[in-house]
Amino acid sequence: MKDFQMLLRDVSQNGQTFQYNNQSIWLEPLKEFHIACKIVEPLEAQVFILPEEEGCLFRGKIHGKVAVPCDRCAEETEFTIDCSFDEFEDYPDESAQDEREDLLEDNRVIFKEKNAVIVDVGALLWEEFALALPTKPLCRKDCKGVCPTCGKNLNEGLCGCEEEGKDPRFAVLRNLKIQ
Repeated sequence: MKDFQMLLRDVSQNGQTFQYNNQSIWLEPLKEFHIACKIVEPLEAQVFILPEEEGCLFRGKIHGKVAVPCDRCAEETEFTIDCSFDEFEDYPDESAQDEREDLLEDNRVIFKEKNAVIVDVGALLWEEFALALPTKPLCRKDCKGVCPTCGKNLNEGLCGCEEEGKDPRFAVLRNLKIQ
């Protein structure tokens, strides 16, 4: 995403704040990585970049709302993204080759290209967004999921599958009474 890369020399030595509300920062990687996530309320990011002697300090916030499938029943559930981050990235080694491909293997936010130091803000924001997504999204805490036999959403009621349709290896345990 070259649209979100900038030359480090264009950033004020005292630091500078940048605003991002272009949804392609999020939409392109969501599509590329086949992530089932829809943007419900536009995502906005604010990033303060402070060049320092050894690297750059990034301080920012991302806010918006997304819809992701529930981990148990697969129903769409909305989740508010409201995260702050502080990240420090080292400058590339002086000995590093001036080829971007070598540095991409390290997933660097800061890299050298044609003797210029470049900051990939899009990569930084995508990484922070991905970390802010829920690891186990649930539509509600007591979500019952789906019936493993017929696939009916059990939050909407019982499915009607017979008890015998369940895993026969556990049949002996069904009549077990604990005192």
